[in-house]
Amino acid sequence: MSESVIVVDVGNTSTALALARAGRISGVTRLPTQTMHRAHVRQALKRLARNREIAGAMLCSVVPKRNRLWLSELRGISSRAPLVLHHGLKLGVRLDYPNPSGIGADRLANASAAAYRYGANVVVADFGTALTFDVVADNAYRGGIIVPGLPLMTDYLAEKTALLPHLELERYRGIGRNLRAMTVIGKSTAQAMAIGARLGYLGMVREIFTHLQRVLGSRQVRLCATGGYAAWALAGGDLRVRIDPDLTLFGIARIYELNR
Repeated sequence: MSESVIVVDVGNTSTALALARAGRISGVTRLPTQTMHRAHVRQALKRLARNREIAGAMLCSVVPKRNRLWLSELRGISSRAPLVLHHGLKLGVRLDYPNPSGIGADRLANASAAAYRYGANVVVADFGTALTFDVVADNAYRGGIIVPGLPLMTDYLAEKTALLPHLELERYRGIGRNLRAMTVIGKSTAQAMAIGARLGYLGMVREIFTHLQRVLGSRQVRLCATGGYAAWALAGGDLRVRIDPDLTLFGIARIYELNR
């Protein structure tokens, strides 16, 4: 990864783009996926590419309707055509999956990055709009588990009840940093919801990982987590997990290097 490359991760809620060079991710910028316009995209790319020679770009997207916008803008920043991440590329991991075309591109990026950084046996928990678990065993992608994401759960509670409030999770980012000192009895409705989200998702990750370890047998399996709410849900808990905020972007950059 010695050249400067722009990597883009288009998710259902937000889009992240960054500069990748020599194995490092920098200049991470986030845009709202559903409301961003061409001007926003162009400005963000211009800022990343300023005073740099960009060797290429790779788009990783789970929102097909946004692909045309990104590809048209990415073509203007490099003489090389942008690559689109899909299952047919060299990924750095084998695919042991009956229908590879059904695997989200972001999950492929996570699997590639996790195997490179943490070894041939690893589980990735990605806290996005959905909470996804992806399993790499013996350097092969085996599949995973999908559950509703943290903001999806709290938003649903507010939408489907008369009195429960919309919960701004960012306001409760410090809750439960030290679980031993944390009160588990909420003193307001919002606090009760935040504690429930914090402990509920920590417990969910622990339980799912425990079952996956059992299924994978004698392998020494590591757990890593990424996504906007990974630290919110897991930091300070008793679970041995490596929180890696830029895992997906690193995976996109790695796959670009394998296929350029």
